[in-house]
Amino acid sequence: MISRNLRVALIEDNVIWADKYANLEQLSRNIKNVSDGTDLIVLPELFTTGFVVDESAQELAERNTGETIKFLRDLSQYYNVAIAGSFLACTASQLYNRAFFIEPNDDEIFYDKRHLFTMSGEHNIYNQGNTEAPVFRYRGMNIKLIVCYDLRFPVFCRNVNNAYDVLLVVANWPKVRLNAWRTLLQARAIENECYVCGVNRCGTDPKGLEYAHGASLIIDFKGKVIGERSTSPIIEADLSPADLARFRTKFPAWRDADSFNLNI
Repeated sequence: MISRNLRVALIEDNVIWADKYANLEQLSRNIKNVSDGTDLIVLPELFTTGFVVDESAQELAERNTGETIKFLRDLSQYYNVAIAGSFLACTASQLYNRAFFIEPNDDEIFYDKRHLFTMSGEHNIYNQGNTEAPVFRYRGMNIKLIVCYDLRFPVFCRNVNNAYDVLLVVANWPKVRLNAWRTLLQARAIENECYVCGVNRCGTDPKGLEYAHGASLIIDFKGKVIGERSTSPIIEADLSPADLARFRTKFPAWRDADSFNLNI
C-alpha cells in the first residue's frame, strides 16, 4: 500500500559561528514559518556551531543527552515533526560530527560522519564513524542520512534493491565547489532512483569561506529540482511514494545493478 506524500522542509541559514544558543534561537524563529503539516525538517551540518576544526571544538562538543538534542526533542514533539541535521558531539572525550534524526515519538537515530574532509583537517579534530549510513523508515518512506563529504562517494551512498526512497544530505559545502555540490546531488538521485534533499548553510564563516545563498535543493528521482530557495530560508516540497514506485516499475535500472559488499 502506497503511503501519503512526505512533506519536507529544508532550512538554509547563516550559521552563527560557535554560538550554540544563538543558532538554537534562530531555529526557533525559523520553525514557526514552516508550513503546517510538514513531516520532516532538515538542518545544515553542524548547525549549532559551524564547521569548527580547531581546538575550540572540544569546548563546544555535547553528548547525545545534552542541551542541543534535548532542545530538538522538545521542538519535534511540540510541532509533531521529525528534525534531522548534525551537531558537534562527544563520546568518552572523543569528538564526532554526528548526524541525528529525531522523531516526535522520541525515537532517534545517530550516525557519525564516515568520510572526514581531510583537506580542511577535519580528521585531526574529529573521529571517523565506523558504521554505514543508517536507513530507517519514517511516515511511509525509507530514508538514508549522510553528511557532506559522504556525498562524493557513490558506493557508500549506493541504493541496493531500493532499500531507501529519500537521501538526506546535511552539509557545509563552500561556494567555490558549488557546481560539484549540485552535480553530485543530482547524480545520486538519478543513479539511486530516489529523492535527494541536500541542505547547506549560507553566509561567510570567520575563516573567510563563503557559502552560496540558494544552494539547498530538493531533487526528484529523475534528477529534476522540485524545491529551491527563493526569499525565505525555508525550502519545501512534497515527496510522493506513489510517483517514485511508478517510476521504479517503469524504468527499473536498479534490477541491473552490480552486487558488492561495503567494507567499513
